[in-house]
Amino acid sequence: MRATLFSLISLFISCFILLTANGLINVLMPVRMALEEFDTDSIGFVQSLYFVGVLVGAIYSKKLIIRAGHIRMFAGCVSIGAVSILICSLHEDIYLWGCMRMVLGFCNASAFSAMESWLSDRTTPSNRGRVLAVYNATMLAGLFAGQFFMNLAEPEESKLFVIGGILLCLAVIPIALSKHKGPRIEEAKSISLLALYRISPLGVVSCLVAGSIYAAIFNLLPVFANENSIVDFQLSLYMGVAILGAFLLQFPVGFLSDKYDRRTVLFSLLSVSAVSCVAATWFAEMENLTGLFITTALSCGIIACTYPLSLSETFDKLEKDQLVAAMGCMVLAFAFGGVVGPYSASLVMEWVGSAGLFYCLAVTQLLLAVFVIYRIKMRPALPVEEQTHFVMQGGAVTGAVVEMAPEESRITSDS
Repeated sequence: MRATLFSLISLFISCFILLTANGLINVLMPVRMALEEFDTDSIGFVQSLYFVGVLVGAIYSKKLIIRAGHIRMFAGCVSIGAVSILICSLHEDIYLWGCMRMVLGFCNASAFSAMESWLSDRTTPSNRGRVLAVYNATMLAGLFAGQFFMNLAEPEESKLFVIGGILLCLAVIPIALSKHKGPRIEEAKSISLLALYRISPLGVVSCLVAGSIYAAIFNLLPVFANENSIVDFQLSLYMGVAILGAFLLQFPVGFLSDKYDRRTVLFSLLSVSAVSCVAATWFAEMENLTGLFITTALSCGIIACTYPLSLSETFDKLEKDQLVAAMGCMVLAFAFGGVVGPYSASLVMEWVGSAGLFYCLAVTQLLLAVFVIYRIKMRPALPVEEQTHFVMQGGAVTGAVVEMAPEESRITSDS
């Protein structure tokens, strides 16, 4: 285990720097657009375009890896991402920023596909879970650290865009100078999204919804904070608490998911999160920051767990040789949700105010909870001892992490 982690140290360093850059950019973009007095729906539109890029990257990243190799593809895509954020510093135009946000989404999806398939190649069934835990912790640590880079300069200036570009360039160096070569790409069994839906309707639908609510909360939360006078270091702390909640809640949720019927766990979590979202708006109105921070962390934590729960639910129904292809479909479903989520939530925010973000999330989660009840009635629960292990989510949802998923799965038929 120690030798495996040591051989991957350059990848982990690049991953940390890359996520630090994205942690900064993810807060900077909506805050800057709000300062430029862009409409909330325009901000949501730009943030949604990021997931258009993720969608395209999920489709084409493997072809790029085959063509250029892991290291050159990673270096090229991250460098293009640096160019895109630096271009944003030149001119305040909603369409330019939307295009650059889409480019960054494509670059991130491709970069994570390279890193995660590399991790899969360097690990064994006996240590994959522990290596994946280190990888996820590295990603979330980078996202957390990136929030506090917002305090290095005023968001009205171009310095933060430049810092983001510098960090992205720095992320290339450890992998590019590593003495290790990237793994070879092997062809995987294909499966269509429709076929996967027939196998696991709840898994696919919950993955789609997970993409929508995940993208909405983490892309528009800075806008909500700004409209509630949470700025400067307080904004960094608020976003940091949200990411910390996303990390910490995966441990108890993973335990519950492996111990009980995960559909029941998902229903319970969605109900708690919906209540927490409504409570967050009340605390915001009362200017109770402690309550707002706690409820936001709880909601973000549960929302971040919805995607890995949907993966685990789907993996329960699949054979081992279907996992890689199924993961590709799940990434596409998540990205489709990510395209819709921020823009839809921004329209609600434009209509009812900043609280519309949490109201939109609450309603969406309750609708998914209703579908969970329907699926519970339609199909008997899988025995707990036959369930695959919970697949922990990191700070980004892209790539080939399925290759590090549980090795033993099976297919079950609809009842």
